[in-house]
Amino acid sequence: MNVVMPVVDNHVPQSGLGSASASTASHLLLRDSAIAVWLDWLVTVHRPRRIAAVQERRIRRARANALISAGHYYSLALRADGSVACWGWNVNGQAPPAGVEGDFVAVAAGHSHSLALRADGSVACWGDNYSGKAPPAGVEGDFVAVDAGHSHSLAVRADGSVACWGDNYSGQAPPAGVEGDFVAVAAGNGHSLAVRADGSVACWGDNDSGQAPPAGVEGDFVAVAAGSEHSLALRADGSVACWGDNTFDQAPPAGVEGDFVAIAAGRVHSLAVRADRSVACWGHNHFDQAPPAGVEGDFVAVAAGYFHSLALRADGSVACWGVNEFGEAPTDALRLGELNSTRFMTEVRIL
Repeated sequence: MNVVMPVVDNHVPQSGLGSASASTASHLLLRDSAIAVWLDWLVTVHRPRRIAAVQERRIRRARANALISAGHYYSLALRADGSVACWGWNVNGQAPPAGVEGDFVAVAAGHSHSLALRADGSVACWGDNYSGKAPPAGVEGDFVAVDAGHSHSLAVRADGSVACWGDNYSGQAPPAGVEGDFVAVAAGNGHSLAVRADGSVACWGDNDSGQAPPAGVEGDFVAVAAGSEHSLALRADGSVACWGDNTFDQAPPAGVEGDFVAIAAGRVHSLAVRADRSVACWGHNHFDQAPPAGVEGDFVAVAAGYFHSLALRADGSVACWGVNEFGEAPTDALRLGELNSTRFMTEVRIL
């Protein structure tokens, strides 16, 4: 949109009656008026527009987390061709070594089940289907986002409502779904979160540790992440709000200040990608899944599993750290070379 700047007439009529000092004062008055008009434009037009642009970039970057996911001892990532790469624990078929072919745009790893959102809006499911959390036939619908919890699954429809399936012992996955104008979801151990279009967060399910207050959480949020019993939300200004279990400092009540663009919550640790593309880590670090010094790199997305962490680089390769008991977070060059032999997707294909 073209902006028409206010015009200030700085022409001073010449008069034989005017003194030099009066002319100077008039010029100064006009200059001050021009400056005032300019400052007013900066405050009322330019600054809000710049803030909106920054927030939109933050929202787009936060959505890149849908390209990579860490479950309970296994990992998923979208390849550039739309197929899903899987590695780690596969006892229930949740991480087939050959991967899963398809035209996918997002992935989600639960405890022992996996979800992938197709470009046509339907959801593919594989792995453990106890309680119906991963029906082999998948779930039809016009979905735009998915997430997998310990034993339940969530998906946001294009109309903003949330579909739920799987275990509902704590009310985390009501079969009728949840009505609302939602843009993002997160599934934890027994609780669920969803960001509304107005930036507030709705919560339902288990709240024993304060991870899902029924009244929700007010704020200007652009993304959410659910750990086992803690929750994170990324504000539009780049800071992170935390609530729920903080036994290992994974969810400090005061939040975490920074210029972050993406967040992830593991069992008892938390991750966030900074605007400079390094990763900040906090919480339980007994297995080096959350080094306090963070992880340097050119990262665009992160994922936090049970005791391991993943990060997707801008060049389409993945980095891993933490527990690697089942091959979920390899650090050796040979295995990483195999994983990174084909580029992973780095650009979100849907809004």
